[in-house]
Amino acid sequence: MTAVADERANETTVDPAELIARARALAPLIREQAPKTEQDRRLTEEVVVALREAGLFRLSTPTRFGGYDLKMSDLLSIVAEVGKACGSAGWNVSIDTASTRFALNGMPESALAEVFADNPDAYVISTAHLSTTKAWRVEGGFKITGTFPWSSGCEIADWAYIPVVPVFDGEEPTTGLVGAVVPMGDLKIERTWHVAGLAGSGTHTVVAEEVFVPEHRAVAFDLSALVGEDERDSMLIQGSAQSLAAIVGAAEGALEVTRQALAKKRPITYVNYEAAVDAPSVQMWFGEAAHLIETARLHLTEIGAALDGIPETQPMPWEERARLRMHQRSAHEKSRAGVEKLLDVVGGSAFALSNPLQRLWRDISVMSRHTALNSPIILEDYSRATLDIHPSVTLLY
Repeated sequence: MTAVADERANETTVDPAELIARARALAPLIREQAPKTEQDRRLTEEVVVALREAGLFRLSTPTRFGGYDLKMSDLLSIVAEVGKACGSAGWNVSIDTASTRFALNGMPESALAEVFADNPDAYVISTAHLSTTKAWRVEGGFKITGTFPWSSGCEIADWAYIPVVPVFDGEEPTTGLVGAVVPMGDLKIERTWHVAGLAGSGTHTVVAEEVFVPEHRAVAFDLSALVGEDERDSMLIQGSAQSLAAIVGAAEGALEVTRQALAKKRPITYVNYEAAVDAPSVQMWFGEAAHLIETARLHLTEIGAALDGIPETQPMPWEERARLRMHQRSAHEKSRAGVEKLLDVVGGSAFALSNPLQRLWRDISVMSRHTALNSPIILEDYSRATLDIHPSVTLLY
């Protein structure tokens, strides 16, 4: 490490509690902007600027580039704090933290320096789609073309990390693959994200039209590098854990919204109680919701503690991977179940578009259906792992 880099690392050391406080301080702005975020199908510029100025786009940037390089448990806590105010905002922060960590483990130092050396706040997305993309080796690097759907955060991103593209020889596929980092200015965006929840995540389609990637920003490898079930690392599990934090945070945000509504002594009709909060049945329903959401946080905490200090590229036994994914499943299912009870507590007014509860509910409903958090598959794989019934049903996790 150079003297300049060492000095920068010392200057950017920060207590994670301070970052959580910064995220909490942004909550009123993020919550205020949430309807426009949803309408625009991306985070508003006001929110993007505020998150960047608070240092929340450098959570996993290496300290040698001026970032914070936080451990997993701290990342999860901060993402969850942002998610309390807006599911889409929490999701977008998780995309940057996870994608940066992916790139750090997949790209050479020359590429990382180009991304982060002059901009520790660089927002990075990760995206891949094997069936719609192709790459060719050309002089000095690679040429990539194709479409990358489901690219969350693409409209606010500085760089795209593309972990895998099939390499072709003319029109013939080879066993070669290439990973790359590409500036977003070299890519086009098709605004294809029209959904019932998580609308503000900006999960549009990225298009590459014969994009040249120089050798120093690319890594070539072979299909044989894809490992078997007993050799897989935890990289994707760590990534999905950060997405999960946005879900748990949104559930905690829904709990707070409901608590505030009850504190205002909102009426309940056709019963002997003037205010809903006076009814023991409402109190117990709220208590059950609170416990479910607290349980979701406990699952998230267990995941963070298990992943702290484990290099993402270190092989992890199948049973441990399956165990952590089962905690992920339980966390998002408890979050969903808790918010469903909160909707019962508030009643029909919870679905007014002016009520943030309905937006958080819809965001959680979509976030928790991400392919990485597929409940039936996670349970099936966990069951096989605990009984040592091979093979694993997943190809990557």
